[in-house]
Amino acid sequence: MALYLDNFKENSPFKFNKDFRVEGLVSFKKDLERHFFAKAAICNYTIDDTEYLLAIELNCNLTLVELLFYYNRGDWGNEDTLAYHLRKLAKINTLNIDIGELSIHLKDTSIIINRLYHQSIQEQFQNIISEIANHYVHFTKGLSEVPYEIFVPVFEETNLETNTSFLNMAHGKSSKNDYFKYWGVYYQSQDHPSIYDLGHLSLISGDLYMFNH
Repeated sequence: MALYLDNFKENSPFKFNKDFRVEGLVSFKKDLERHFFAKAAICNYTIDDTEYLLAIELNCNLTLVELLFYYNRGDWGNEDTLAYHLRKLAKINTLNIDIGELSIHLKDTSIIINRLYHQSIQEQFQNIISEIANHYVHFTKGLSEVPYEIFVPVFEETNLETNTSFLNMAHGKSSKNDYFKYWGVYYQSQDHPSIYDLGHLSLISGDLYMFNH
């Protein structure tokens, strides 16, 4: 069975709410644009009436290697920037505020980071970018090809009834370590996506199937 990530992109479990109102959102957006050299777009997909769950897109006129250069120099997404400005936003609103999905669109790739638990994206953002830098040589196939999409993270599971392995954007009891096991990666040179295994510094393809709850 081939590996498919299309269902992940097309079948989000959340319903987007274009009419949500968050106090201070304009200032929050400007702060993100300034610190991340980006044009920002923010919308809301609220699971229930207890929190605002934000979907944030950052459109940066940089390649991935340029972003990592500025990040390592301390000029892009300074330490705790995302968490700091989110805390400022939360203080002036009555509901909890969290990030459900953060998308960073660059000139040569897009990085999609999904929430695993409350405050997980802002808590682990610096570590995720650092790991992208650490693994850059490996997931670019020895610097030969940058994937045009990187999904962080995906999970390996097994269907006991069919004895089939698959990759899944699971929700529920997840830990910070799950961000650093498997990533989904798309390459222009391949018809189907692959999974990057951070532990083994290798790409996986074949008997895997991706779907989204």
